Amino acid sequence: MFFSADENREKIGTNVLPNVYHFSEFPMLDCNQYILQDPQSKNLALFDAGNGISFNGLVKGMAKLKLDCKNITEIYITHEHIDHVVGLYKIMDYLDEKPCKIFAYGETFQTLQEGNVSKIFPEVLGIKPSMFGINIRPLNVIRITENEQLNIGSEFSFQVFHTPGHSNGSVCYYEQDKKILIPGDLIFTGGSFGRYDFPGGSLSLLINSIKRMNDLDVDFLLPGHMNIGNGNGNQQIALSYKMVQSIGTYFR
Repeated sequence: MFFSADENREKIGTNVLPNVYHFSEFPMLDCNQYILQDPQSKNLALFDAGNGISFNGLVKGMAKLKLDCKNITEIYITHEHIDHVVGLYKIMDYLDEKPCKIFAYGETFQTLQEGNVSKIFPEVLGIKPSMFGINIRPLNVIRITENEQLNIGSEFSFQVFHTPGHSNGSVCYYEQDKKILIPGDLIFTGGSFGRYDFPGGSLSLLINSIKRMNDLDVDFLLPGHMNIGNGNGNQQIALSYKMVQSIGTYFR
């Protein structure tokens, strides 16, 4: 199995704000994960599934924060890449007796619904599901749409933004009242942003998508990789927008 030593590591979790938790990525082909807890029912919503190898580490990290993985009732996916979706199969096996709902947009929805191995593991990457101990299969997925309002638990209401550029199926989830943005791999802290040289990537679309997010009021930027923007989300997005614009100008 690929990076099998990581299976015994703990995914470090932190409480970002009330009922919002961040679990940091493992070093290779994994992603940050976020959990929202409903204070009334104790049900959990998970954003992105990681690479599967990190699943045991997520369970350990959650337990330290008194979160029970068995209480995950919903999973929201930001886009269709390996490091964000492969963990779904481990999670669904773990929750076999009480399966949760999976939500995804556009090409991500279609890829997961069909169990399309070539979309999740493009040949150009040279890696296979067996390296992750995963059996890709069709999943029952709920299709989300542009501008849809997702009521999560009793405290959160996220708006869906289709934000292509890193991938065709990329979306951002925005909570206006709490000023939270979960952008997947569109925007990172420190002026970074998602790659646009993968299948389905586009620099021009990436610039337009980041511009849209730059118009939002964001305190908490919770990206798919690297550090989070805790209280300075707008500044981080503006920096990424400035940097991606400079690249766009160079390639004109």
